Amino acid sequence: MRTKTPQRRTARPKEYPTEHWLQTLQPYLTPQQYTLLQYALRALLVIGALAQTRLCLWLGNRTGIAPNTWRQRFKRLRLHAFPEAPIFRTLLASVVAQLRLPRVLLALDATACGTRWVVLSVSVVVYRHAIPIAWRVLKGNHPEAWNPHWLALLKMLKGALPAHLPVWVLTDRGLWSPELFRAIVRNGWHPLMRIQAWGTFRPRWGRTAQAIASFCPEPGESVAVSGWAYGYGLRCTLIVCWGCEAKEPWYLLTDVSDAAWAGWWYGSRSWVEQGFRWLKRGGFGWHKCRLGSAVGVSWYWLVYAVGCLEVAQAGASCSGQGLWDRRRCSASVFLQGQMACGALWAGATGFG
Repeated sequence: MRTKTPQRRTARPKEYPTEHWLQTLQPYLTPQQYTLLQYALRALLVIGALAQTRLCLWLGNRTGIAPNTWRQRFKRLRLHAFPEAPIFRTLLASVVAQLRLPRVLLALDATACGTRWVVLSVSVVVYRHAIPIAWRVLKGNHPEAWNPHWLALLKMLKGALPAHLPVWVLTDRGLWSPELFRAIVRNGWHPLMRIQAWGTFRPRWGRTAQAIASFCPEPGESVAVSGWAYGYGLRCTLIVCWGCEAKEPWYLLTDVSDAAWAGWWYGSRSWVEQGFRWLKRGGFGWHKCRLGSAVGVSWYWLVYAVGCLEVAQAGASCSGQGLWDRRRCSASVFLQGQMACGALWAGATGFG
């Protein structure tokens, strides 16, 4: 009589909310990379930094593995090539799906870490913060054209979102270019690009170009004029918005006609500055990481991006429990989310 061979049962580690976000990226990572990113994310949510010494000491105390072993493991991780295209597309789709955004506001901007690195970042602005979903790491104090990098990032993100979902891309005055405008339109998205006031614009109903400043409305109003911008033959819509308490109006270019109401969304672009502050001294301490390679910075920014998504969702679920003043928000959504995630992971077990 044949007896059945007993099946081996392996202990499954306890699952936590952050496991879900990393699982969406697992098909594009090796098992070693996936495991190290798990540990790095747990450390980030508890100690609030990825500084090498602090990270390795904390993991050594929690796992019983020597800190120098962790140092060597993360060193090998930073030597692997970073899979940009699939990671960025998955991050964008995950952020929009998990936060259930009715419309997506993307901000293009750059941030620097001292004189060592400059990171060109595409971020989803939400909850008065920003979640990076695509980036390109460049050397600091190195003259270089940024436009090819922006075009490459936009090309990687093409098709990552459903066609019916409205996506607006916000840029500041320093990033204006007709090539970037056309690249955003090719993705099926709507640019909202701020430009200088000293240029010219030819309205559709006019034969000659006029100064852009001549379309300025009264404070508290906004206007939209269809036509051609500058001498580039770029057909677009000029939106001029002037807030009641603003010192100067916004001059914006978009591809949507009669969209004067969309100009007020440009105010959300300033949230990306708060997001950069959160990545540095405000929350995750990126300025403390002394990495020597651009690939290593890209791997750590992946941990920052997943951490921002986690604290955003955790903070949104408990935002009503925080300190609240009628005149201002005393505790941001990201701060409440960091406190909630830190409390969860501080007592978590299952390492090893």
